[in-house]
Amino acid sequence: MPDSLRFLIILSVLGGIIYGVAWWLASGPPAPVTIEKNLSSDRLRN
Repeated sequence: MPDSLRFLIILSVLGGIIYGVAWWLASGPPAPVTIEKNLSSDRLRN
């Protein structure tokens, strides 16, 4: 019984760490992205 209890505790701790890291990565602010797009001369004339 103690071996299975230790196994379950280790699994739950590892699962909690994985869940915490996934939540931390998902909830962080997104990195700013620079968008560069060339405009054709046809679009500037209209």
